[in-house]
Amino acid sequence: MPKSKNKRKKQSIKPRNKQALNQNNKNSIRTMAKLNKILMWCAATGLLAFLSNLVFNYFTGNIEVKYIKPVGRGYEFQLTNKSSTDQKIEYLRATPDQQEVVFKITENVEGFFHEDGSVSIPGGNETYMPAYEYKGMDGFVVPANSTTNFKLPPLSSRNYVTPESVVMFLEYKTSSSNSFLKKMENIIEFIGLGGGNKKLKYLVSENYWTPISNDSVIDATKVACRDDDMFSKSSVCDKYK
Repeated sequence: MPKSKNKRKKQSIKPRNKQALNQNNKNSIRTMAKLNKILMWCAATGLLAFLSNLVFNYFTGNIEVKYIKPVGRGYEFQLTNKSSTDQKIEYLRATPDQQEVVFKITENVEGFFHEDGSVSIPGGNETYMPAYEYKGMDGFVVPANSTTNFKLPPLSSRNYVTPESVVMFLEYKTSSSNSFLKKMENIIEFIGLGGGNKKLKYLVSENYWTPISNDSVIDATKVACRDDDMFSKSSVCDKYK
């Protein structure tokens, strides 16, 4: 008899447990469906991307670069970390735009005039851009809520040449020094909701870096022809007249 009672007790409990489990499953499905609708609405309205970028920028993406002043033949810039964590500079590069540039000779140098009308200067008319090769900030850690200044090398290796009109890009990427937050960054960047890389555009004239929009189409030669009366008389400017 005791055995049969136990069996009946088990049989009476089983359906109730199954019914409760089914009810819980239905509630979970309804909750997930509601959450899915909310996420779909946030994605459709752009709110999800906005909130993701907001969180991303708070932790990792709030490094700003600002031009300060010329220093000798180079240039002083300032890095500002407004985030709540230390930030590592993965890379920082200065690259010229893919167009003609205009440089000015600041000292008297001996030039050679050729029969075809061209002129050459000592060492040749070609030079390289030290700023393009700069990698001094790679791996540098900027502490949270702090600023750090650095010097960018000159745009010409010749000490008697300065930029008259050059369009430059300053591109850099940062990441959190915290390993957990860095994994979060990688996930957010992978799904396309944010990224630690930024690209700034400048017009460099008379050693001053003026920030311009990345969407702006600036012809550096045309700007030099407009701003310099003597240079505007050269054959280079004929196509702009």
